[in-house]
Amino acid sequence: TQSTGYDDSAYDRPEDGVLIHGLYLDSASWDDEKNLLGDARYGVMNPPMPVMHLLPDPEYEEDVSSQYDCPLYKTGERAGTLSTTGHSTNFVIKCFLPSDQPREHWIAKGTALLCQLNQ
Repeated sequence: TQSTGYDDSAYDRPEDGVLIHGLYLDSASWDDEKNLLGDARYGVMNPPMPVMHLLPDPEYEEDVSSQYDCPLYKTGERAGTLSTTGHSTNFVIKCFLPSDQPREHWIAKGTALLCQLNQ
């Protein structure tokens, strides 16, 4: 098992929602300075995503001008059996990631989050 350097004590417990770590970006990178999605870096495959705060909000309204609704998949295969919901069984959820590019930019690149990398 490879450590990602995550330290539970470095983060305060949120009042609501959950902090997650261990996800990987596919066809993109995370810009720590701008705190948003960035183009993939040359020679870097599947960089780790920083800790994310997932906060469920049933009344959330998507802002397509400054966010990419990034799909999260269990594996990089992105294939699975089509379930009764119309989604692949490999699909988990969509995560709204801040971006300064239009969503079409990320869709054309096939940008996604992955729970695990293919070996």
